[in-house]
Amino acid sequence: MWPSVPAFRTFSKIACPAAGKCDLPNCIFNHEAPKPQIISTSPAQNLEALDEEPAKKRLKLNDETKDIAVSAAPDEIKPSPVFVGSILPKAKTSVQNGINSTNSSSGQAASTATSTDALPRSATRPVSPPPTAATARAAPKPDTPVTLMPRKLAKEPVAFTRRLTFLKALHSYMKPQNERIAKAVKPEIKALHLTPNQLNKLAVDEEERLALDNPSVYENILKQRLVKLKAMTPEVWVKERREAIAKERGGPPKKAPQKKIDTGLSAKEETVFLTMLTCPQDGLDNHGYVTKLPTKEEFKEAELAQTSAAFWEECDRCATRFQVFPDRREEDGALTTGGQCRHHWGKRIFPKRAKNSAPEPTRLGCCNAPVGSPGCVTHDTHVFKVSDPKRLSLVMPFVETPDNKKAMPQSAVCFDCEMGYTTRGLEMMRLTVVSWPSHKPLIDVLVRPIGHILDVNTRFSGITAEQFVNAKPYDPENPKPVRKDLRIVESPYVARDLFLSHVTRNTPVLGHALENDLNTIRLIHPTIIDTVLLYPTRQGLPYRHGLRTLAKWHLDEEIQQGGASGHDSYEDARTTGELVLFKIKEKWKVMKIDGWTIGEEAVYPPMPAGTPPPDSPPDLPAASLPAEKRKMEIIEHGNDEEPPAKRQA
Repeated sequence: MWPSVPAFRTFSKIACPAAGKCDLPNCIFNHEAPKPQIISTSPAQNLEALDEEPAKKRLKLNDETKDIAVSAAPDEIKPSPVFVGSILPKAKTSVQNGINSTNSSSGQAASTATSTDALPRSATRPVSPPPTAATARAAPKPDTPVTLMPRKLAKEPVAFTRRLTFLKALHSYMKPQNERIAKAVKPEIKALHLTPNQLNKLAVDEEERLALDNPSVYENILKQRLVKLKAMTPEVWVKERREAIAKERGGPPKKAPQKKIDTGLSAKEETVFLTMLTCPQDGLDNHGYVTKLPTKEEFKEAELAQTSAAFWEECDRCATRFQVFPDRREEDGALTTGGQCRHHWGKRIFPKRAKNSAPEPTRLGCCNAPVGSPGCVTHDTHVFKVSDPKRLSLVMPFVETPDNKKAMPQSAVCFDCEMGYTTRGLEMMRLTVVSWPSHKPLIDVLVRPIGHILDVNTRFSGITAEQFVNAKPYDPENPKPVRKDLRIVESPYVARDLFLSHVTRNTPVLGHALENDLNTIRLIHPTIIDTVLLYPTRQGLPYRHGLRTLAKWHLDEEIQQGGASGHDSYEDARTTGELVLFKIKEKWKVMKIDGWTIGEEAVYPPMPAGTPPPDSPPDLPAASLPAEKRKMEIIEHGNDEEPPAKRQA
């Protein structure tokens, strides 16, 4: 039984569990702020401070010259609402005397209110230095115990007992494969051996993934996996383990050598065949392609609209409204406002429809969370993208491909751009151009953008901040690209000039979703071959297949497997060229049977019997024949200006 004293007397000396977040008008707990703890060498100062109730604790240095205000509640520290610019990753947080201090990069140092040099040092014991990278790697991380039990799902594909049976079978088939690795002679293979707890986690993770990805055919897929594990050789198991480790570390797994596509044509004939695949320009401007230069009136209209909007933009990731300062704000050097950006980077995954069952929520590919859930990734600033050609022209004007006599005749190129976010929108940061069909690298450089960098977009561009900052300048005397040591050019104008040095108006330019790359480089090119248009969806534009999907379907290749390391523009450009070769192989196989022929400059349709070859010189009039041949014609048919062929007719 409760004592007979009032409740407010019973709990009046106990601090409220909700603290400052309590919303009760008459809470029975104590809400008085605790007395601040004062560290000082003067007892009189301590007594005076006890009579006051400041909102923040104050620590006094031994020299009695400076006071540093430290918040009593670390949760109240909020990130700065402005971003002043820092693409390098922040250093790890160190703790000194219970005070959290984060050493940021040079660009972010301006937004830090308190310097680490001003922090008080402990008077009783020395502060241990923060762990270095070497010691952090050397320290073993204890494995979290994992029980061999299926994880609970929102919608179970089968009964729980059935899932448990499959999980135990999966574990029992994995165990012999793991034991064979432990007996390996080579140390690099022996290092792939899993502990019992790691093996449990591997089995639980794989069973959960199969249950989420294939709920309707869960049993069939898992049975196929068990059969594959039973007949699996140690070499295949080692390959799977290496690919899994590479994916966890964020690096691309080792790939098997690509199979060369045999079209049955020579390289020159393949280039001539590209005339059959060129995309017509009509109607492309409705789907993001720019086919004509913006007019001066459109340019002025876009400039006026941008000035009126005061550079307020919508975040391309979380749809938050924020303000951009392309040339920095004078009072504080800010580049953007709005604080941090929390978002999901993955695409939506629509569930498969099942009969007689409630529809499952649409989930996101990054964290498998339902649409509408809080973001799983946080960035220091919001970013934006510009798609309107008129606004793109404000940053860098469009140009049409000029005639270039130095470009190789009957040649083609594949190209791909990687983009990052700046105060001018989404700008080019890497340009890769390869010859086709040999895939020989022609250009592969980093590009310094026009605006201030907000995010290098590593997850998709594949460019790291360190790689960008430490890149060496491009050397025109030594233009040969080196993928492991990319050079950097000073502006997108220089990168575009490099690209135009290899092409002319009639040069076929191959790519995937070429409107993005051409708009990024601000180029209007009349001869394009886009794999998006070569392999259309059933719905047509704007719906399209991804490059990774097309490579898996038609080339049986796994690309863009870098995970957090991002894409490789050379890999994307080469894959695009291979998809075009595959399309040529398919079309030529049918056209050859129908009687089509390939000449020196074009592909010709079937001709009636007795017709001379298309590439043979046409019949010339008698007046244009050489003198000796003309003399023989006069002797045989008389001195008549009418051609013999016409007289016979």
